[in-house]
Amino acid sequence: MSNIIEYTKRITLDDLSVNGVATLDGEVLLSKALQLPMRDGVKVQVCAITISDRIPNVFNAYPFYQFDNTLLRVWTSSTVGAPVTIQLPRGLYGDSSQIADAINAVIAPLGWYANSTIPALSFGANSVTEKIIVTIDNSKMNSPTHQWLALDLRKTSTNTDMAYTLGYSEGVALFQGVAAARLIWESDILPRMDTQGTSCDVRCSLIPDRRRDDRFVDTLAIIPFAGKNTISDNVWPSSGQISPLLVYEGSKTINYASFRILTMEGRQMLFMAGGIHIIIAFSY
Repeated sequence: MSNIIEYTKRITLDDLSVNGVATLDGEVLLSKALQLPMRDGVKVQVCAITISDRIPNVFNAYPFYQFDNTLLRVWTSSTVGAPVTIQLPRGLYGDSSQIADAINAVIAPLGWYANSTIPALSFGANSVTEKIIVTIDNSKMNSPTHQWLALDLRKTSTNTDMAYTLGYSEGVALFQGVAAARLIWESDILPRMDTQGTSCDVRCSLIPDRRRDDRFVDTLAIIPFAGKNTISDNVWPSSGQISPLLVYEGSKTINYASFRILTMEGRQMLFMAGGIHIIIAFSY
């Protein structure tokens, strides 16, 4: 009988029905158990892993865990008592300017700007320090009705994690310029535009625990997503590489295996499309 176990999962529309994100976690139940030799020296190895790269950096993680950086509030001098809550579309935003574009797409029809095609709000980045720069140019507002613009990314008032993504601490996450035509705020902490990181940690219940820092982990593979310039599934190991052989310490009769795909911080990695295919083999 084959000494290979395969795991596959594709994200469906039903999986995305709540907030447009889903995990690729799952399990394999073997109708006929895989029987390994009753001796020491059994090894397990990854033959191949193919995994989607459709990993959003702006998303609502409910019900998997508490994180939502899709929300923010805006108001003007004439709408202070009635701020507008904006919910950004879930997606993979390539840079901060694309987030600003999505915000301005909501503001423009409100008549707050003198010219709907010339927004007062813009985001940029300092290429040296990697800090995000928020700019509000009130000279582009539809004055005197709307003299200035305010942007609120505070967790306490807006229940958003966008400030975390852009690199602003809670104390400086309110951008309101009423005393000058053009004001600039630079992020005070390191931005996290790669909200879920640039690598995923593939765990498997068949893999023996090993120490990572102060924890024990059953990691099958760590797959990097950084450095890609096309939309395509990641394949690991890459061409010309061979995954390491791992000592197998579990039961010699295998009828079940679970797989989890986590961020390097230990959270479930969330995807907005695609799937995963894992092939592992036992040798003895």
